[in-house]
Amino acid sequence: CTAAVAEDCDVELFMVLPRLVVLCFLDKPLGGRTELVRSLLPHRFGPVSEGSGQTLRLDSELKVVYDRFKETMTLLTSSIAPASTPSVEARRSAWETIVRQAVIGEEADVMRHACLGGAALAESRKAIAELLHSVERWSLELQRHCPEDWNQCSAILVHCLTGGTQKDSPSKFQV
Repeated sequence: CTAAVAEDCDVELFMVLPRLVVLCFLDKPLGGRTELVRSLLPHRFGPVSEGSGQTLRLDSELKVVYDRFKETMTLLTSSIAPASTPSVEARRSAWETIVRQAVIGEEADVMRHACLGGAALAESRKAIAELLHSVERWSLELQRHCPEDWNQCSAILVHCLTGGTQKDSPSKFQV
């Protein structure tokens, strides 16, 4: 998704945006995006546990996709770097591979990692495809649970992505 797509508010952006919100949430479920996703899908979260540490309570279906995300990241990271030394760079590369495929919508270039080949490549591709299939379901729920809230949220996200600029509409639609 390029800056030009964001500037023009292409349809592609509105297909990709909820996927990215879901993926960012799955990547850091206790991060800043938690409240955004919780506000859009409140029925998918339990109360936050109070006490020594913050514990996020997800419903069982959301937990399944979260676990799939963790497993896919672990698989990709360990395929990119030796298991004894999973590096920050390998994790970043795994994240970029997943996001690239979510944005492009076709098989990302998983081959660019020289250590991926044969069975590891096939397993990685399958894991990414299964994860993104699950993410797509959640991106649709994000949009459809309360469409008005999602429309407001996406308008704010687009505003942030474009730096506050929006293309003027050339004319009003008339019948």
